[in-house]
Amino acid sequence: MDKKLEQIGKVTIEDQVIADYVQEIILNNKDVSRFHTSLTEGLTKNILGIESATSSGIRIQNDDYNLTINLHIIVYYGVNIPQLSYDLQTTIKRSVEKFTGLNVDAVNITVEGIDRREN
Repeated sequence: MDKKLEQIGKVTIEDQVIADYVQEIILNNKDVSRFHTSLTEGLTKNILGIESATSSGIRIQNDDYNLTINLHIIVYYGVNIPQLSYDLQTTIKRSVEKFTGLNVDAVNITVEGIDRREN
């Protein structure tokens, strides 16, 4: 947070809020098809009706105002994966730090597969 702002109470930002923010950034990128979810995460969402940051392919680790963001995505065929990853890491780090006032230590991206674009 901006050190110029005087805090008069505790402010907590839930991991799900950060995950939702990151999800918007990712899904607005034309080179990302979707998030990858594991079988366990999919069952949790479908059977129990519980949707969390982990069910969307985003995991947030928050250690005393230092965030690590782990993403599992599917990209479109033909995308330059190293460039896409760098662009996403840079955009997410800058945006989340501005949005939350927290430090983003790392944005780890795992590309789990590729999809073909539909015509």
